Amino acid sequence: MKTSHGIMMLTFVLLLIASQTSSVQGGREETPEALAEEYFAVLQTEGMSAVGRFMHPDALSDFKDMLVPVFRLQIETGQRQLLSLTFGDSVEVADLDAMDPTAFFNGFMNVITALPDGLQPSFDKLEVLGTIEEGQARHVLTRVSVGAGEMAITAFEVLSFIPYEDSWRLQLSGKMKGLAQQLQASMGK
Repeated sequence: MKTSHGIMMLTFVLLLIASQTSSVQGGREETPEALAEEYFAVLQTEGMSAVGRFMHPDALSDFKDMLVPVFRLQIETGQRQLLSLTFGDSVEVADLDAMDPTAFFNGFMNVITALPDGLQPSFDKLEVLGTIEEGQARHVLTRVSVGAGEMAITAFEVLSFIPYEDSWRLQLSGKMKGLAQQLQASMGK
């Protein structure tokens, strides 16, 4: 009787621990704040072309849908500078159409890594200041210090996360959403 009571107690304790760690993966809690810090750490160590994994799949698809027409327009006007900078000289628009949205996002960020050494951003510091709940979204307010060459700025940034499977993923920022229109305008269209 004592043994079955011990087994029941052990089972109860294991179930309790499992329920408290259901949102923990790899030893860390999957909160928007923790993901904001991990996102920043990846920016520091791997650069802009490695952060697609933090984006919500719908945001990645939207990003690709906004920018592939820009590349198509560039090719139609006899230019391919942006396409070459981001994806290389051998990539064509048909390749972009077939590309996975995460690979497209990361590839597009190659334009940042193609900058000369003194102009590449260095992500120096991130401080999570707080989180605002809006429906299912969580907006993480951060203070970010970024440098490029001898310039350095500290600014407030909001990283907006929405639920995805058992975790959270980033939405596109307003800046990213306006990128396609800015690129089209710069090409005179």
